[in-house]
Amino acid sequence: MMKNLLYILAIGLFFIPQYSCLKDEMYTGPATINEITFSPTTVTPDDQVVVSIKTSDLKGIASAKISYTVNGTAQADINMAENPTFTFIGSIPKQTDKAVVKFIVNVLNKSGFTTSSVEKIYTVGAIPPDFGNLVLNEIDGNSKTIELFNKGAKAIPLMGVTLTKNNTAVWWTGAAAAGNIAAGGYVQIIQGNSDPNFAGASGISNKQSLKFELKDPSGTSRGIFLRGDEATLGGAISDISPKSYQRIPNGTSDWKLAAPTTGAPNAASGDNIPQN
Repeated sequence: MMKNLLYILAIGLFFIPQYSCLKDEMYTGPATINEITFSPTTVTPDDQVVVSIKTSDLKGIASAKISYTVNGTAQADINMAENPTFTFIGSIPKQTDKAVVKFIVNVLNKSGFTTSSVEKIYTVGAIPPDFGNLVLNEIDGNSKTIELFNKGAKAIPLMGVTLTKNNTAVWWTGAAAAGNIAAGGYVQIIQGNSDPNFAGASGISNKQSLKFELKDPSGTSRGIFLRGDEATLGGAISDISPKSYQRIPNGTSDWKLAAPTTGAPNAASGDNIPQN
């Protein structure tokens, strides 16, 4: 009887460490990707796309990478940064309009196993610019400068935008090289500017009747300044130097006189503009 009992105990001792090893092996395997998101979900050519994942793994994550294609062409993988623990973030660069981007995230854990996420896809689409936010904001005859202001939350392209002086002469036309006016930003167009993309065609006098009109690329009027009578544009009128014509409050409809502020928000208050 004692002999049989010792035999059973010996068999039990033999299996205990092996069971322990089997138990440890149950915890070795690929990581889990619990969540994958990207932002913004409506993507324009101005947007980088931020990809975020949340993972879990008992031994830890060695790396996470974004693998993506643009219009079916594979691009270089993007390393993701961990912050906080088990959350990884990376950014896909800006792409051109109508580009189709597909991506997955590959997660390598410290046990050497790789997990791949489900595939995500988005198409880049240019949102038509809102030229209603482009403002003819200040006219300064002292420095021969016209200031444009973008009162909106998105950049506005300047290509095709025009300024017409006294109903006849195109004073400035935005070229492709003029780029965009940033949200909340200002652009100064100056007579004789060394940068031809922002050079006005002729002078601006503080003592002549004057009209300027801002038009978007479709030819729609986006703002008019008029001092004096349209029948006598360019004729002599009282001198308002050293002040400039400004929309006050900044970016609104009323024109006033105030000390020049080109390239910055307009004055908080101003004087009425004499019409003779």
